[in-house]
Amino acid sequence: MRWLAIIVAVAALADLAVGWASCSDAPRAADVAVLAERAAPLDLAAPYAAGDYQFLDAAIGSASIVQLGESLHITDELPRVRARFVRYLHEQLGFDTIALEGSLVQAWLAEDQLARTGDVSTAQTIAWFPLWHTPAMRELMDYIASTRATAHPLYLTSFDAEIGASAAYEGDEGVVTALFAALRGYAPPPATANLADVQRGLAVIVRCGGDYDDLADHRGEALAAVAVLDTWVRAAVPHVAPAPHATVLARIPTNFLAMVDLCTRAEGMGEMWQELRDELNAASVIDLRDHVSTAHKIITWAHHSHVAYDSTRENVPSMGQHLRDRVGAAVYTIGTFAGRGRVITGELFGERDLPSARKFGIERMLGAVGRDAYFVDVSRLPATDPHAGWRTEQTSRLETFYRRPTVLSSDFDGAIFVARVHPAYFTEGRASRALLWLWGFVLEHAVGVTLALVAGVVLGVRAIVRRLVRRIRAWRGTRAA
Repeated sequence: MRWLAIIVAVAALADLAVGWASCSDAPRAADVAVLAERAAPLDLAAPYAAGDYQFLDAAIGSASIVQLGESLHITDELPRVRARFVRYLHEQLGFDTIALEGSLVQAWLAEDQLARTGDVSTAQTIAWFPLWHTPAMRELMDYIASTRATAHPLYLTSFDAEIGASAAYEGDEGVVTALFAALRGYAPPPATANLADVQRGLAVIVRCGGDYDDLADHRGEALAAVAVLDTWVRAAVPHVAPAPHATVLARIPTNFLAMVDLCTRAEGMGEMWQELRDELNAASVIDLRDHVSTAHKIITWAHHSHVAYDSTRENVPSMGQHLRDRVGAAVYTIGTFAGRGRVITGELFGERDLPSARKFGIERMLGAVGRDAYFVDVSRLPATDPHAGWRTEQTSRLETFYRRPTVLSSDFDGAIFVARVHPAYFTEGRASRALLWLWGFVLEHAVGVTLALVAGVVLGVRAIVRRLVRRIRAWRGTRAA
């Protein structure tokens, strides 16, 4: 027991050391003073009031694409604060289209669901990944739905080339079945079409992210299915309203072709998949701005890995990088950063404390301002000092466990900082929350848990060996007697 106690103590100390070790330099006092002077405070506990967000008028200026990023996918506060930005951009600055990760197909089906039934919960399940199936994201969908009956609705869509990866369809061909059902409400299928063959061909495309060999073997059938879908869509478009909904429907066959292009060129390879996906997504954002948005103004919503400009060129080339290269100052990107608190990890889905902000230079600098939440227009921070914290390369969070090289004023135009965040749960069930907490504890204390487990195995093996030795000795003694 003494040895076990010593090992557990060592494991706990090692775990604490890993958790609190600093991996960043302390911010300069002069930099913190500048940020504090220019910070626009955000009161997340107060009801939304348009006057509290007027700082966006000068920040956004004439930009026609506003990207709202997140360093962490599954928190309560980061979606809620950006939902307020969405509301201001829509109601005060005329942005009439919002595009999230997901796919054009699922977003169109979700919009169709809202128009036909007003069922917000089902629309959320159809449109977004499972990790966005949270009450915080529900508030965003609630707001989008609330604009349906106004003279200036906010149209929900997606810029994403991927198809089927939502909570409703989980990457399977159910999205094709749902699409066919919706299309029948506007026009009958082509008389000569064999819908079973068409569904099989489109299903190959939907599943190609996990089985690109199947697409290679059935590419002809898949492309033929898209051609039939295109004919059906063309027949349906004249019967679809409003105009943005019809315009997006007309682009659904192109979404399937983009998925074919993505699967063919990337063949499921991680970094190449994201690189090609973001290249296609940037083109999609511009197309949505120019042809779907009546005001030619669009809001995008995605992870920092997709929206940041990648000024260091050390990360996977991003959608934001392509947009900045193509449209320049017409895109304005806002990053959302967190200081401390608890989250559901976007990588492994366990509830845990965030690693200390001391490990991340960007979060450490923003947190030193000492506000609960604020916005700062980093594109207008002083550029005379090359050693200012916002002009030098530091690290920022990439979900819970990882980091990315970041130059704040070169990778983002604005920054939202929230000092403390809380986990966004997918369900109210106590059992599921307990499992999330238990798994998160293992993830959070991986070093200590691993040392304790190894020590436990070693001690267990040692005890078994000792018992076997004693029994062998006893048996030999009996034989000798």
